[in-house]
Amino acid sequence: MDETPATRKHQTYNIVLLGLLAAGLVIAHFISSSRYTGPLRAGRDIVAEIKRKGISSFLDSMGRKSFFLIKNARGQTTGFTMDVFIEAAPDARLNIQSTGLLYIRGRYGREQLMSFQSDESFTEFAWKSEYAAPRQKGGTELVLEKSGVLTVIESGKSPEKVSYKPGFSSIPEYLLDLVLTQMLDSARRKIIVETINADGRTVEAIVSRTDDSGPPEDKQQYEFLVNFLDGRRASQRVYLDSRKRISKILLKEDGIYLFERTTMENVLLEVPEAARYIPQEHKILGPNQPQY
Repeated sequence: MDETPATRKHQTYNIVLLGLLAAGLVIAHFISSSRYTGPLRAGRDIVAEIKRKGISSFLDSMGRKSFFLIKNARGQTTGFTMDVFIEAAPDARLNIQSTGLLYIRGRYGREQLMSFQSDESFTEFAWKSEYAAPRQKGGTELVLEKSGVLTVIESGKSPEKVSYKPGFSSIPEYLLDLVLTQMLDSARRKIIVETINADGRTVEAIVSRTDDSGPPEDKQQYEFLVNFLDGRRASQRVYLDSRKRISKILLKEDGIYLFERTTMENVLLEVPEAARYIPQEHKILGPNQPQY
């Protein structure tokens, strides 16, 4: 059957439409790629700058010892966290040493103790985590060697061991507050980093500064949103005070929890059973270590 002018016109229209659709997909892919690669490149720059400065350069502003009360969505205190950083002898291979403690009471209670040892640029570190929950306990040890290979050893009757190389934008989640501080210093407002979790998993995180821009000297508080891209839809809204210390964290993961910076005395008042944990942490510090 011969093509009529109307048929030819219709075919031409379809070809043009397909061409526009293909062009649109290419443009959309380019925009999407740019939105991803830009923040990812910025994340690599931020991590590289932290490594260049060294962990100890951040400790005094962050606070070498920090306590946080944990509250549920109803405002009830359900537990606390504690982190302590010290510096060993300057000639020590892993001169940064830290211990962390998480305690949650109640039906779904959990206790988790962590020890973290690292060089200044976390190109080498040893990170051990042990936890206990109702009818469940376990632990993981992470060792990053100078070669860049991270070995993850999961405790148990038959310990599992895996090794891999983290990316250039990777940083232990334990040090994520260094990323926020460096973002303030560099005026970056959105980056993507790869967090290494205590269980050995790596998770990409989009870190966005969400407070209004303005002169740093006028700021009393800074706000960040951290979205973890691992399917859990977990997120953190993190607030830093004028000293660039974390003042509170609103965590959304299987519920809503608020972490509020506080003092050791207030932790003992709100969570009296914490007394059996805190003296142990003080012994780790040693008698001559500064108290913050």
